[in-house]
Amino acid sequence: MTSAEEEKALVEKKVLEEACGSPFLLRGYLTFRTKDALCFVMEYACGGDLEQLLDRRGRLDISTATFYAAELVSGLQHLHLKGFIHRDVKPENILIDGGGHIKIADFGLAVNKTEGATGYAGTRGYIAPEMLLGQTYNTGVDWFSFGVVLFQMTTGESPFVCQLSTLPGFNLSLTTRDIIEELLCADPQKRLGLNGLIRQHPFFRDIDWEELEALRIQPPYIPGKPPVKVSLPPQTVKE
Repeated sequence: MTSAEEEKALVEKKVLEEACGSPFLLRGYLTFRTKDALCFVMEYACGGDLEQLLDRRGRLDISTATFYAAELVSGLQHLHLKGFIHRDVKPENILIDGGGHIKIADFGLAVNKTEGATGYAGTRGYIAPEMLLGQTYNTGVDWFSFGVVLFQMTTGESPFVCQLSTLPGFNLSLTTRDIIEELLCADPQKRLGLNGLIRQHPFFRDIDWEELEALRIQPPYIPGKPPVKVSLPPQTVKE
């Protein structure tokens, strides 16, 4: 293992140690070395990943997309609070556990820095403009990637195939279109998530965040069972 590879592995180990603070980050139980490799023993998520779910269903109904988006917001905010940028948020790295909740996974490209980060990392089609331009960046790159994922969940397409101007054609509500546009803002200083309180966006008006993070909201899909319609409780607005 090269020094660069070892450094990445150590960052991933740190992230996994912090993951226990959020139900929406994949946990690591232990690490050990063999002669040739550093091994991670990870939490098992039997429901596959979000990409597979989208391949089977296409676009998700809005209540399902809102549920998954809210869990993603909670997981990303915890990750950022602990000082990490994921840098590879995409459907393949969003797993579904046996209870139907999402687990953000694959921290191999994470960086232990939330401001002034550099370097190209991630997957084509999910990378924020500032990273593509070789600029320094912060956690805003994760919110851009999250915007791409939300676009895919609500339309079944990539924003780089059909363009934001076609959003009305997908029969999306104004609030759904607005949050997508704010997340995919090219200017990171004006991007939702980094700029503004994303939990208070009208898109999440029916989410009770305390209930969500306590895993007391029924997931829309539980592996091995038929899909259910999500019934989101009214949100309690707090000053």
